[in-house]
Amino acid sequence: MAIRKLNQQYLLLEYPVTLEDMERILPELPKTERTYFEYAFKALNKIMKKDEKIYNFNIADPKLTKTGYIVVAEKNLIMLSLKGGLFGGMDSEVLKYEDIKDVDFDVTPNPFGLAQMNLGVVYLGMKGMFGGKKRTIRNIPEENLDNVVSAIRDKVNK
Repeated sequence: MAIRKLNQQYLLLEYPVTLEDMERILPELPKTERTYFEYAFKALNKIMKKDEKIYNFNIADPKLTKTGYIVVAEKNLIMLSLKGGLFGGMDSEVLKYEDIKDVDFDVTPNPFGLAQMNLGVVYLGMKGMFGGKKRTIRNIPEENLDNVVSAIRDKVNK
């Protein structure tokens, strides 16, 4: 695992990493961003084991009105979304890879010109009792969309 700091704003991570490795780089992040990562790591500690590998960790909107992260972990796909309210924190939702039928992606067009948000979208086809259902994960940075989709597809096709 290699972590390289480019400047005060950018870190380069070579995946896979463990949660422990990611917690180690926390002091390298600016204070405002660090708070959100602390919330995320606290939620992930409840779900993941310390030695479980993370294959991709990216900002996303797992629900239509909630901002958070998408984590492609070794055993599950984890959606983290910020809680509202006074005390903050993050809610987590775990999706098992065997429940995902197909993975697709799109870059949404923006009718207003420059976007105020990231335009990458991932569509997950989920297995269900009667047919199935679709999950849409929005607001993924376009430059990271290929990496997120390929990491999820690698895990689903194993």
